[in-house]
Amino acid sequence: MDTLPSSPLQDAAPEPGVAWYRFAFLLTGDESAASAILEKIIEDAPDELAQLRGHERQNRWLLRQIRTQAHQWRSGHSPVDAGSLPGRVSALPEPARSVFALFHCADASLEELSECLALPQAAFAKALAKARQELGGTDLPEDALLSLHRPWRDAGEETADCPWHAEIEAIAMPSELALLFQAEPSAPGLRAFLFKPASFAIALAMIVVIGTLIYLVQTNAENFAGREALEALIQTGAKRTNPTAIPPTEAGKLDDWFVLNGFEGYAVPPPLDKAQAVGSRVWTHEGVAVAEVALADGARLLVFRAADFKERVEPGDWRVFQRKPYAVAVWSDRDTVCALFFKGKKKEIAQFLHPKP
Repeated sequence: MDTLPSSPLQDAAPEPGVAWYRFAFLLTGDESAASAILEKIIEDAPDELAQLRGHERQNRWLLRQIRTQAHQWRSGHSPVDAGSLPGRVSALPEPARSVFALFHCADASLEELSECLALPQAAFAKALAKARQELGGTDLPEDALLSLHRPWRDAGEETADCPWHAEIEAIAMPSELALLFQAEPSAPGLRAFLFKPASFAIALAMIVVIGTLIYLVQTNAENFAGREALEALIQTGAKRTNPTAIPPTEAGKLDDWFVLNGFEGYAVPPPLDKAQAVGSRVWTHEGVAVAEVALADGARLLVFRAADFKERVEPGDWRVFQRKPYAVAVWSDRDTVCALFFKGKKKEIAQFLHPKP
């Protein structure tokens, strides 16, 4: 059975995945919508999660998916009970909505929570204070940073957060959805396998096969489905003037900006999430909506939805090739395709993606 990682940053949840469900419920204000969002993500998760190494990256991918699909659902629906706490939370503006929901669903530090939403800690605290004010928490500290403690942990302390948190803690995940979050059994230890004498021959054969595959992948990395159509899109982007200037920020923090400008599902893979962005815009190429980001070092990043592209680009790690005068690197997953290019040589873009200390 397909499964997702456990609740975000939270090991003390009453059942696996309950924090994911509460997070989706608070963002939509609708129980059935929260269940539908998680069921769809679980259906798509195996292929996506297989490409993401590390629990932290998996959690961030899941958070981004829940936020994106909740935003899409809210664009055409309203909460069943607008007066309930989930209904009122779902009506909050972003990022206050996601900040408040994550703060009450994930038992983690401010640093971890702010990193999950790609927000500076001060911005996270400010958004939380705004959410509390909108919800009527008049007895909370005025200083946003001082309000980041969790009052429900302190015996005898009573603020508006306490009944809110108690109501959120009472949200139970539907039993049929809970079955999809059952933990997978742990795999046998690699050490136990390798120290069996008969295993050495198998391991040696695997090394030979893996070495051959690596050679074939490196040889054919530049030849992949969709490259010709990608080159046409990149050529169109290269002819355009520089994107509209924006205050310097990290490329990974532009998802809300693009949502407000009509582009859903913007995401960038590491290591570009920390790259300095100085310009951005949305444009169209043969019916494909393209989010463009200008980086501080002269490179440009094009992001578009895989489903909109006329040719399928197989998911995979960076594919680097030369399209004179540009060096190009392409990355894709099931939902998104990213194309990075600048004037230069192929080895320079490889150094850009994997800089040496």
